[in-house]
Amino acid sequence: MDLPDIAQPENLHLLHIPLKYLTHFPDNVREDYGITPAFCKSLLAKQQVVLTAIPIPDDYDRQEGEEEFLFWVIKGNRRLEAGRKLQLETMLCLVDRTMIGDRAGLFIDQLVENDGDFRLPLSAFEQAQALFQAHQAGASRTELRQRTGRTKQQITAGIKAGKISEQTRRAARAMDYAWTLDDVALLAEFDGDEQALAKIQQRIDWGHPVAYAVESVRDELAEQAAQNRLIAELEQAGVRITESRPPEALLLDSLARLVDGFDPDPAEHASCPGHGAFFYSYNKTQPEYYCTTPSEHGYAPPAPSTTTTAAMPAASASGPAKPSGDEPSRKIVIEGRNAWPRAGTLRQQWLAEFFQRKSAPKPVLPFVTQTLLDMPGPVRDFLTAAHRSPLYAEFGGPTDLDQALKGASAGQQAMMLLRLIAVAFEHQMTKASQDCKNTWRPDKYSPCSRADAALWLRFLVTTLGPELGTRTIQPYQPAPIERALIDGTPYRGDAPADQAEVVGEEPTETEPETSEVVNIGREDGDGGDGASSELSEPAPTPDDEPILLHDVLAEAPSSQDLVEVTDFAEAGQDVQDSNLGNAEAA
Repeated sequence: MDLPDIAQPENLHLLHIPLKYLTHFPDNVREDYGITPAFCKSLLAKQQVVLTAIPIPDDYDRQEGEEEFLFWVIKGNRRLEAGRKLQLETMLCLVDRTMIGDRAGLFIDQLVENDGDFRLPLSAFEQAQALFQAHQAGASRTELRQRTGRTKQQITAGIKAGKISEQTRRAARAMDYAWTLDDVALLAEFDGDEQALAKIQQRIDWGHPVAYAVESVRDELAEQAAQNRLIAELEQAGVRITESRPPEALLLDSLARLVDGFDPDPAEHASCPGHGAFFYSYNKTQPEYYCTTPSEHGYAPPAPSTTTTAAMPAASASGPAKPSGDEPSRKIVIEGRNAWPRAGTLRQQWLAEFFQRKSAPKPVLPFVTQTLLDMPGPVRDFLTAAHRSPLYAEFGGPTDLDQALKGASAGQQAMMLLRLIAVAFEHQMTKASQDCKNTWRPDKYSPCSRADAALWLRFLVTTLGPELGTRTIQPYQPAPIERALIDGTPYRGDAPADQAEVVGEEPTETEPETSEVVNIGREDGDGGDGASSELSEPAPTPDDEPILLHDVLAEAPSSQDLVEVTDFAEAGQDVQDSNLGNAEAA
């Protein structure tokens, strides 16, 4: 190429120089070269950036061992150090003779070359585009992994993330979040779905990690699709579907308690003109069946009463009348029952990636030692069986332990022990039995206590997390239900307190007034001596078993006077006949 305005500078030379002639500039201010395996892998595949070097002055007072060096590296000292570790023969260098004698300039160059204000890293979206375009241009995944020093999972995530549309990228950039390649890749399945992206943004605004926000929206969409199919099936069968329970309606299970011989099976009630169903907003796949014409089945509502009655005692032989106040509501129970396994799935995915590490972070050995000394419940109960759990294989556990131990460093052995401990905790927290769903609840039994689960989560998040770099694996980001255990606070749902009434609100159907009463077991209609007891219908209890809206007695003594059980209605607690017999009217 012969162009008059392009010239070869006389004092700059591009050379392949043997490493034995290269050494660090003696006044290099960098104290830690931060050489990582990923950095070395990238350099080994190909030297992406040239070193800048200057000839060592003739009058420099060489120390012992420096006799063979000819050049000082003034830019690229990390690459030089990595080259030495890799025992490369030569490195590509730009010899800049213009810097000879400019001692002040050598220090200024170090500052400018490495100053964060002058070097702007690519965003996760830009990295994804670079990886995707390189792959499209012919670079294999193996080549990308070798030349960039990234893991197989990161390359896969980057290529996947690079495919998303500009519309989705704009929507994600507008979210206040520090995106990673893995995070961006999670948006691929919602590419172009503005409604789903808005839901994800809402959860990110609440402080949720992207992985948990995406999994929540994925579950919500699946639940909505299942409800739509269920509604279509019910309507096809002639069942009327309403948004809430009509005020005049009684649930079939409640009607079965109020009327002798009534069968609450929805199939048996299908021909009734008052047959219908609705869904609680927090339980979209479980229809609640009701009847708007209960009188057709022998139910007679009571006449309005102005009688002032005595309040039922706060406690009786059958148990306390009110919950303690710490028990979660029905809505929170159902939300937590979904949130706990969702968080467990994401946590175990993270652990599977974490255990691909070859070395142990500093906190691992102290935690392993303390755990084996203390033997918390999950470790005591499952450690010896951990190697037989499917989680052990998912976490990369070796099938031949004896072979794996040969030549294993102390750090690798610590990781092997931590893997077994992790399997024990995770099994008892999520897989041991159906009671695992109660791990987050202080008022219910679980194979792993809430305190032990909090111990494990605190290690992952507060102890291990700060020690992890962000290049190969991000620190674990806990879900809201996990954060509640870590902080020792009750779980109040995924939405912030000021959003709780907006998202997943309680049903809006009208509940009976506290002064309303329900006729129980009434056979005579004259209201004489055979008049039956009357009780208001309690609201749902916080228990996680199937709850009926109306929890009343099937029958009470006919001579029983009216009693007010408003407190019992709030607690959702059955009142035994023997207790009612002892209550006195005011």
